[in-house]
Amino acid sequence: MYKLVVARIAKFFFKPGKREEGFAELDLILNKLVRNVKGYRGYVSTFSCDDDNVAIIITMWEDNESFLESQELFSSTMDKVAPYFEKQPEIEHHRIDTINFSP
Repeated sequence: MYKLVVARIAKFFFKPGKREEGFAELDLILNKLVRNVKGYRGYVSTFSCDDDNVAIIITMWEDNESFLESQELFSSTMDKVAPYFEKQPEIEHHRIDTINFSP
């Protein structure tokens, strides 16, 4: 069992009507690349129910070192999908306290 320690919470603001297309491109690029990165533990993707142009991706990392090593990959991916963005994503770095998925 792995202890999830660090998360990147990225809030994306897509141009009107471009969330589905932009997110699909982002998901294709980011998740293909990131799955093989040392220390990667998984992700959660969400679409806002309040704003049709917002999505959030939470990526989880084994430790702070693997999180920091993923920064360059994350940044290069953002450059590739920037045409879909209304504005730059808001990025936060968190320490995970608890994850509990009930059956």
